[in-house]
Amino acid sequence: MTKKPEPLTKFLLPIDGQGTFTAACRLAGALTSLLDDRVKEITLLHAMGGQYLSTHMTNIDIRAGLVLESETFQRLREEFMNRDIVPIMNRAKELVAQFGPKAPIDMEIVDGKPANKILEFVKKYNYSTVVMQRRCMDPVKGSFIGSVTSGILYGRAPCSVYIPGTDFPEEGPINFRNILITLDGSPGSFAAVQEAGVLMGYAKDTRATLLTVMDVADIAEAAESRSRPDPLEETKNTMEKAWKILEQAGVSSERIAEKIEAGDPADVIASYSEESSADIIFLGRTIRSAITDVLVGSVGRAILGKCAKKTIAVVCPEKE
Repeated sequence: MTKKPEPLTKFLLPIDGQGTFTAACRLAGALTSLLDDRVKEITLLHAMGGQYLSTHMTNIDIRAGLVLESETFQRLREEFMNRDIVPIMNRAKELVAQFGPKAPIDMEIVDGKPANKILEFVKKYNYSTVVMQRRCMDPVKGSFIGSVTSGILYGRAPCSVYIPGTDFPEEGPINFRNILITLDGSPGSFAAVQEAGVLMGYAKDTRATLLTVMDVADIAEAAESRSRPDPLEETKNTMEKAWKILEQAGVSSERIAEKIEAGDPADVIASYSEESSADIIFLGRTIRSAITDVLVGSVGRAILGKCAKKTIAVVCPEKE
């Protein structure tokens, strides 16, 4: 089992070559500045994915030896990196640096498939937090969040993933006044409470709402079966544990509210996130197996789609 690093201490920010990173850079900059000395490292990462070879493979004699060791490869790589990637990375660094984080901002440019390299960096260097840009979404298939982001969420990396919403401001102040923490009683959801508590320890004017949604199917099943635990009682126990986690993090009770609803979880969460003007939605990730989905199942996917305008933090359990 892989032990999760301390929350919100080391940030990894993947940068693509298409220029779609402004919101992610601003979110990373605002978070790392707010968290002050807690953040030890900020790394901007670009995986080139071999783009510079796609139009030049006919000029490389693969039979002559390893392409990666050829002078032609090295020249193409250097030219492409300096012309197309370094300026983008410098721009991304400026976007993060404008918030004045105390941690150093490093840049890494590597070869390989983006999702694979991001996961490799997370595991090798123990990053606690990845901030990913949400790609353009199909208005009909609203659950699509991009193949790289999906690869990280489903890649068993022991980190939290922050995804700025489509309405994230590309200029001006960034607020963390209202946090919505979704609870389902899983280890992942309690880890989300803990991480939200860390953030609230630095954002002193932030208020949090603990939201639990009892699925109507579970209520009906419990009513029919006397042997099944009362879902309301389970929900109250979950809520009580979440309160204690926040209070142990130093969050006063005046800054915490709770809400218990019944219905379709994703629909209720989406509706309440709008009603409460939530700046961030925290949800936990549930690990099942290496070959089945590792987000919060279908509910997690639905939330990412239905709450596309909102910034979402997907937090993994303490151990995976």
